[in-house]
Amino acid sequence: KTKENLYLKKNNREYDKRSKVEYFNYRKKDNREIKLAVYPDSFNNKKNINIFSLSGISKKETILCNENGYWVNYKSDRYGFNNKDVEWDNQSIEYLLLGDSFVHGFCVDEQYNMTSQLKNISNKSVINLSYGGNGPIIQLASLKEFKPKNVKKIIWTYSEWNDLIDITFEFNNPILRKYYSNKNYLQNLKEKQNIIDGIGNKIIEKNNNIYLQLYCSPTFKPYC
Repeated sequence: KTKENLYLKKNNREYDKRSKVEYFNYRKKDNREIKLAVYPDSFNNKKNINIFSLSGISKKETILCNENGYWVNYKSDRYGFNNKDVEWDNQSIEYLLLGDSFVHGFCVDEQYNMTSQLKNISNKSVINLSYGGNGPIIQLASLKEFKPKNVKKIIWTYSEWNDLIDITFEFNNPILRKYYSNKNYLQNLKEKQNIIDGIGNKIIEKNNNIYLQLYCSPTFKPYC
């Protein structure tokens, strides 16, 4: 409650307490193409899959999260990451970022996330391959699949309290384990973004239908 009162005093507007499903279905009224972030770690326990997706849906406004009273959205790049798409066209990439939610951009507007801060400080190009929930093996896989050839420096952000746990789950996935055990292994995901987008859309639709059945009470009716 204290946080809500401080937010109201500072911003002169109410703290947004809508759930993700409420906000998503409200935003769909003015943007039918808006998407939710689809997290790679949601595939960790799936053994019989042909593709392990390492990113979200490409080139769409994407709903990320709300921890500070407002929902954070971003326009995903050609591979479904939180970058300006034009960054991939640079002749040289000074920094490549690898990490989990902290580097992905939870839960701040673009100008405050790590990518923007680093670009402002260095005045150099930055590519961010991070996603919420990613542990070191997914990060390794993302590096192998998406690292441009012209990268000068890689910054890896390691979180002691959860990344060791993430390794346990990730190593038990047969596709992810190949990235660790076989240095030449690739899924060639850059060439399969249409398939990845399709997988992501099915996950969003399935989960949203489940949530709507739970949340479409009279209280939430305006968002259903």
